[in-house]
Amino acid sequence: MAEDSQRVGGCAERGVSLFLVALSLVAILGAASLAIDLGMLYVARSQAQRAADAAALAGAAAFINSGCTTAAGGCVAGGAQESLARQQAENVGDENDVAGEAASIQDGDVSFSYPNPMEPQITVTVQRTVARGNAIPLLFAKLFGATFGSVSAMATAEAFNPSGASVPVSYGCVAPFLVPNCDPVHTTPLSSTCAGDSAGYFIDPSTGDVAHPGAYSTGVIGEPWQLHSNAGPSQWYLVAYNTNLATEISSGNSNGNGQSASLLRQYISECAPAEVSCGQTVSTFNGTSVGPTDQGIDARINASADGLGQGQDSIDTSVGPPFPITGGSNNPDPSLVGQTYYGPSPSGVLVPVYDGHTLNPGGDTVSVVGFIQLFIQDVVHQGKSDLINAIVLNVMGCSSGGDETGDSGTPPIAATGGLPIPIRLIRTD
Repeated sequence: MAEDSQRVGGCAERGVSLFLVALSLVAILGAASLAIDLGMLYVARSQAQRAADAAALAGAAAFINSGCTTAAGGCVAGGAQESLARQQAENVGDENDVAGEAASIQDGDVSFSYPNPMEPQITVTVQRTVARGNAIPLLFAKLFGATFGSVSAMATAEAFNPSGASVPVSYGCVAPFLVPNCDPVHTTPLSSTCAGDSAGYFIDPSTGDVAHPGAYSTGVIGEPWQLHSNAGPSQWYLVAYNTNLATEISSGNSNGNGQSASLLRQYISECAPAEVSCGQTVSTFNGTSVGPTDQGIDARINASADGLGQGQDSIDTSVGPPFPITGGSNNPDPSLVGQTYYGPSPSGVLVPVYDGHTLNPGGDTVSVVGFIQLFIQDVVHQGKSDLINAIVLNVMGCSSGGDETGDSGTPPIAATGGLPIPIRLIRTD
């Protein structure tokens, strides 16, 4: 009888154990499904943030292409730069996936603010939410009544023209041309450094501000400029980059520490792997180097030969800024060939500005007082000159008395990709 009681009790215990195991499996499966869905949402949130960051930075770059960061009144609410920035942000958003679908940024997801007319900001929100109708389907949580999950992310970026501000900036992808701070179109106030010329300033040397902001002809945006003109005996407004791929710093060597003409051509046709900072001292390249200059420019702008209409992009300065660009037949992006767009273009270059004094024959050193972004239209070989015809797109001045590290000794803000004005994320959420 005792044995029968034990057998009955054992069966009962085994039944309870099976029940507890089954119950535990349900709990474990529930936790596992929750972890899988939460992990998927976490990844989607990270993807949304990356998409928002990329879109905001792309929109900020459009501020620069519009020219409003060097305009007389700066960037203003409702200006032409907003449609360009919004379109660019949406295009970049579509190139980023969030949980397997394009970020799909809409007009209402983009907003603008202007704490400073020369410091426009764009905010982009990326959403995959129930309210938007594009929420993320959950895999296992639907077993517990949760069908969709929502994620969103926001980023704010700005374009910052540091002209006149005590903010150190360094620039990458600087073409090895020098521009004297001598504006032949705007002669008031008359320059004190452009000896023998009737010229004003691009950059006010007392403040570092753009001397004549705004559109040509009252301002500098759209003003024609010709590079590689004769600056004096053996001097043609060229910067020397040395053989270890850094800019020459007061080398005293008249030919840029042995720089060859082939290196000059290379650094014209593509980005030189060195940064140039406000206040930096650079050496001039001795001689004309007309062949490498001509070849380098044609390669840079994708022109098959010298002159206009050789496959390079063209620019229309009769309207704008912003100035519409038409993609040439040799544009490396097939989708831009024959199409009108607003940059950036392969024909865009960034060049340093120096004070404008007459360069000494046999080599000289100069101090960088600012930078100018140019659109190169063409190059024409003429005697000892390679006449490089360009249009001014933006001007950035260095703060008066500024140096490579700024007053506080902090490292400079880096502006990359040949942009004359840094763009940076100032908020992510």
